[in-house]
Amino acid sequence: MKKNIMITGALLLSVAIWTGCKKITVGFLSDDVYYVGSPFQVEKGKNGFLTSELKGDGSTVPLKIKLLKIKRKGTDQNADELFKEVPVYIYKTAFDPEVHTTLEKLNSIRELKSKPIFEFLPSGQFLFTAGTAVIPTGSQYTFDLELSNESGTKTYTNIGELDFVEAQAFSINRNSATYLQDGGATFESLPPVEITVTKTAPTGTNVVVKYVDEDGVPFNPKAGELIVRGDRPTLDSYAKFNPVIKTDTEMSLNFEIIPFPYKTITGYGSFDIFYRIPSEFVKVTNPKASYPANTRFNINPAIGFQLKQEGNYLVEVKIIGIKRK
Repeated sequence: MKKNIMITGALLLSVAIWTGCKKITVGFLSDDVYYVGSPFQVEKGKNGFLTSELKGDGSTVPLKIKLLKIKRKGTDQNADELFKEVPVYIYKTAFDPEVHTTLEKLNSIRELKSKPIFEFLPSGQFLFTAGTAVIPTGSQYTFDLELSNESGTKTYTNIGELDFVEAQAFSINRNSATYLQDGGATFESLPPVEITVTKTAPTGTNVVVKYVDEDGVPFNPKAGELIVRGDRPTLDSYAKFNPVIKTDTEMSLNFEIIPFPYKTITGYGSFDIFYRIPSEFVKVTNPKASYPANTRFNINPAIGFQLKQEGNYLVEVKIIGIKRK
């Protein structure tokens, strides 16, 4: 019995010595960390676009995440274009269209600074600015990370992908038109107005609006061929920072703030814009048969659109069923 006790004690002592000599692993750093949603569809020109965070797959926290490299997909070439700084407005306080109604007031709460296209956050997320507008559509990138915690450091190659895609640049919210007899009170409907929106530059905040007849002949805003309709909203109702510039063929406005219009006007929920084309400048090609020959009509186009990205735009409004005189 005594002998058995001595043997058991020796074994326990051996185990204790062996345990004391063995290196104990501290913490855990997984080989299988991952992103939910990769490849990320980065919407160009969208300020504040944010990817998902890195998932540690049970790795011990705190976990330090370092961005090592962004590469053009399929190559080992550095994506230098993503590390360039671009001019962006930084706001000191939130913009309020009811308060900041002049360019002076607007500029008092913002400052133009050169900023990187993205910020890499401690969570492993990418936060992009509107500067992504300059990245060509269809550009694809992969990136490498270095992770470290109390258990050590590991490198993860091609752990995620960034694909730059076109975001929705605009929406069309209203496209109607009516004609009204001079001195009359009854509106008749024209076919739906055809609105074409073209982004002419990736940066800027300018919109050109052109009203044309069914043959594409433009009306002359400068000569009074487009006039306001009482107190209904017009182009400049939605941004008063700069005046509307009128030429022989178009109107243009620097609206300063994206989206434009920033908000609707009470009673006009589709970002409505109204003008009237006086009867001396236009004729209806196929009026109702009940009107006498040579009846003159005023034309009342009603449009609504919103520009959602920074850039310069051309908005052409084609009014079907009329011709410019």
